[in-house]
Amino acid sequence: MKIVVHTLVPDGIGEALDLKPGDEVLHVNGRTDLEDMLDYQFEVLGSEYLELGVRHTDGTEEIYEIEKDPEDDLGIVFTSPIFTPIKTCNNACPFCFIDQQPEGLRPSLYVKDDDYRLSYFNNTYITLTNLTSRDRERMARLKPGPLYVSVHSTVSEVRQQLLVNKKAGNIVEELSWLKSIEIPFHCQVVVCPGINDGESLTQTLQDLWALRPEAMSVAVVPVGLTQHREHLPSLTPVEAEAARQVIDRVQAFEAEHAPGFVYLSDEFYYKANLPLPDYDAYGDFPQLDDGVGTVRMLLEDFYALEPALPVRLAEPVNVLVLTGKYAAMSLQPIVTRLNEIEGLYVDLLGVESRFWGVAVPVAGLITGQDIIEALRETDISGYRFAVIPSVMLKQGTESFLDDQTVDAVSQQTGLAFHIVRDPYSAQEFVQTVLGREISA
Repeated sequence: MKIVVHTLVPDGIGEALDLKPGDEVLHVNGRTDLEDMLDYQFEVLGSEYLELGVRHTDGTEEIYEIEKDPEDDLGIVFTSPIFTPIKTCNNACPFCFIDQQPEGLRPSLYVKDDDYRLSYFNNTYITLTNLTSRDRERMARLKPGPLYVSVHSTVSEVRQQLLVNKKAGNIVEELSWLKSIEIPFHCQVVVCPGINDGESLTQTLQDLWALRPEAMSVAVVPVGLTQHREHLPSLTPVEAEAARQVIDRVQAFEAEHAPGFVYLSDEFYYKANLPLPDYDAYGDFPQLDDGVGTVRMLLEDFYALEPALPVRLAEPVNVLVLTGKYAAMSLQPIVTRLNEIEGLYVDLLGVESRFWGVAVPVAGLITGQDIIEALRETDISGYRFAVIPSVMLKQGTESFLDDQTVDAVSQQTGLAFHIVRDPYSAQEFVQTVLGREISA
């Protein structure tokens, strides 16, 4: 892999050097063996003088001699924080989303990464089953953290069953090793009814509790099952009763220990038809990427903004909001309040995931074709535009998971699309709907 410039921070050193996206960094201080941003930062941060070797997009090469303050970065954002091949997964979890995809998608969607470096830089979950002795030495020396670890169960035979790996059962020892070298970590438990719920879940939470403070939090999420599972073992989905039992078990654990360590994803409460916890129950929201507290954060943001909402609009505006089934439920209170504004008409459509199956109701997996199909069944003639969240799109692009672009979907449906870039920001959502700035 190459060290390629993606963007330059405005007014940064890289911009001052006239570096361009696509330029390739060949070496830093003569080092050509940089593995990732950890190595890069070691060379750059703390240095007053350094040499940067670059190959430009036109093929010419140049060495820059840079003098800077020791604490200054170079203001370069690379296409990846990893400069060597990504470590891949050696497990065969029957609930792995990558194995639940149809054929024909772009190759990157089939990469099973299980890399401690990506866990540190991108908050992706790892299993700790593929660490080499060199990985361990480097981790002990650099202490990258927090890491995000897919635990699923601390009961050895249960975790071996879930990961389909006889070497996966020593997770408590692996996490204890992280604790011994002072690397903090967040944990994830994907609940598969009949396998790692019940007493197994309680045991897992107790074992992780004993590893505090390095064990910082636990996200408990329901297993996600697509309709593309013909070649995979049968699993039981989390339905209403199973969701209520998991909620009860977690609440019993918290009553015995303390809140602020185990967090249930919002999906559990929707499945159980129960209200979400209060804002304070989520602490500092350590597990947002796992769908824990996203709805409550959005609602709290909106309530703070509500007093600044206009009473009326100068001209009538009809807007259609497109999102996943669960996200539509979370947005309903906000949309109801917005429709009290005179001249504003907002409709909310929870798009069904026909690509993955109706059992996958999350916005992040809605495809362009799903939207096209949904709009074919909807009268869209009166809408000025539609609003979609950026989680529907591949990061940094305007392409859905099925490679349909926003422009292509717009052309096929005849409807303009406005994208909300920050899915946690009620302010951006409201401003996108209103078409003007507003502040609390």
